[in-house]
Amino acid sequence: MAILVINGNTKKSGFIAEALEIVSSYLRANSLAVQYFRLGDAHIEECIGCFHCLRTGECVLKDDMAEIIQAMRRAEGFVIGSPVRNGLVTACYKRFYERITYPLGFPLLLADKMTLAISSVGYLGGKKVNRDLLGLQSVFHARLSGFVFCRTGIPTKIRPDALRPLLERSAGKLVADIGAPPPRGVWGQISFALERLIMRKMMFEKHPDLYAHVIKCWQEKGYM
Repeated sequence: MAILVINGNTKKSGFIAEALEIVSSYLRANSLAVQYFRLGDAHIEECIGCFHCLRTGECVLKDDMAEIIQAMRRAEGFVIGSPVRNGLVTACYKRFYERITYPLGFPLLLADKMTLAISSVGYLGGKKVNRDLLGLQSVFHARLSGFVFCRTGIPTKIRPDALRPLLERSAGKLVADIGAPPPRGVWGQISFALERLIMRKMMFEKHPDLYAHVIKCWQEKGYM
């Protein structure tokens, strides 16, 4: 079982880095294959909105995203962490998120893969949006195994080691959910089907050349 850990923080230390290390160590100790990317170390260009990837499945930009995207396609599950920055995820995570939306999100290549999202905030804000973005919920339709969100205070008063039992339980649940995925709830099934219907009618049928690669992926998955 391959798990991809993604650190969306530019800081090399701190709450998110320590929390992800606790989870990674637990997974490795339980014989899981763990690959780790820190987005702050990666060369990631801004998406230029050319739509080339929607047509062909390939990005015109030549940077580290090709390797990251291939790793995400191979992975069976994800652990993704980012602190709250001004009510949102970090700028580097947002840049990464934009780059994976068209090549992985629209084709639904991550749909039903399990995610564990980890986030923190000094005082208030960002919980809902970080749960959605880090959990790869909207557009990607990944499955959220767990969401660990901590208010650490300013300066930081809570260290991840104090949350080790929670983090390790969450990692264990992620592994269990990958092995035996729980069924989508009724509302989840309805919203997923409705979104696919809207995309087919409003986008694909009207602009088949623009979405050629996405349409091919959907056909292979039985969505069209």
